[in-house]
Amino acid sequence: MKWEEACRTLGVTEKATPLEIKEQYLYKVQLLHPDKTIDKPEKIRQKAEEELGGVNVAYKFLSEEKNNPFTPPKLEISPSTIFFSDVAINQKKTTDIVVKSVGGPYTNCWIDNSPAPWLVVSGIKATTSEALPLLVTLEAQGIPSVIQQERCSVLVKLRNEKTGLSCESIINVEIAPLLLVTKLRVNKNKLKFNNIPANTVRRYTIDIFNNGSDTLHGYIKTSAHWLSASKNELVLPKRTMTHCIISVDTENLIAGLRDTAYVSICTNGGEFTLPVELQIDKRGKAPVSSYSMSSRNPKANAYGSMQTIAPSMQIKRNSGLNIALWLFLVIMVLVLAAIITLLLLNEKGVISIF
Repeated sequence: MKWEEACRTLGVTEKATPLEIKEQYLYKVQLLHPDKTIDKPEKIRQKAEEELGGVNVAYKFLSEEKNNPFTPPKLEISPSTIFFSDVAINQKKTTDIVVKSVGGPYTNCWIDNSPAPWLVVSGIKATTSEALPLLVTLEAQGIPSVIQQERCSVLVKLRNEKTGLSCESIINVEIAPLLLVTKLRVNKNKLKFNNIPANTVRRYTIDIFNNGSDTLHGYIKTSAHWLSASKNELVLPKRTMTHCIISVDTENLIAGLRDTAYVSICTNGGEFTLPVELQIDKRGKAPVSSYSMSSRNPKANAYGSMQTIAPSMQIKRNSGLNIALWLFLVIMVLVLAAIITLLLLNEKGVISIF
């Protein structure tokens, strides 16, 4: 039965409200009830009975919300929140959800692809002869970039093209990676770059150790535009070490600037935050020639090195030596002035040397 046909049978308009449909049904039932036609000819009573049966069928059809084309579609997703816990690298876990229609009619149904690289909509299957309900299979996979709990949402939508009415709902999915019992260690607790000239690049090498029994996966990120790291992704096999160059670029930074930033090392076996302090020389001028400062022990190879690359460097004299030189010149001038004065007085006979 179609909606338009049921409305004609009951005698209501296609956009009748549920209350109008019910009132019209009660009126029809009262009018066609056998008690009202008991004194009528058999042919009339039989026709009234047939018509009453059609009214009951039409009312039952019109009373169901899903048959009303003017009722918006409505989704029911069970469960609507999924949590994949302790997912190891390259491990896959799956779960099923059921998508139902509990509202008005629809013509289209679709499920978006996953927006996260670790989640895949791996299967969609109808469980009845109707389009809905659907059995949807979600698959989560542990990947190196997932080192902490993450969340994403998958969109599900119903739409009635005839009326333009639609309904949207989301499936919330979370993943928590399997945290490894490892020992992440960095050979520095803080980096300080003091009195750096402007337009200068300084680099410092840090060593990252994995003293655990599992391979570490993760990434390295910095919190300031003047700070960068030579590695973005980090893969560190068990009981190994890797180097990472931390660079500070003072280009376009103002003289005398003081700032603090962080280098964050995030892995599935722990995190490490390395504070970095920066102070730019107040003069804001770069030295004439390049030089380097190193704290690396060539035998142990365990500390790292600091380098400066600058366009120019002016050799500045020792300030203590300058002061002594000026004092010497002043004394010499005073001694010379005293000698000249004595000579002049002697010529005038004011004093006699003998």
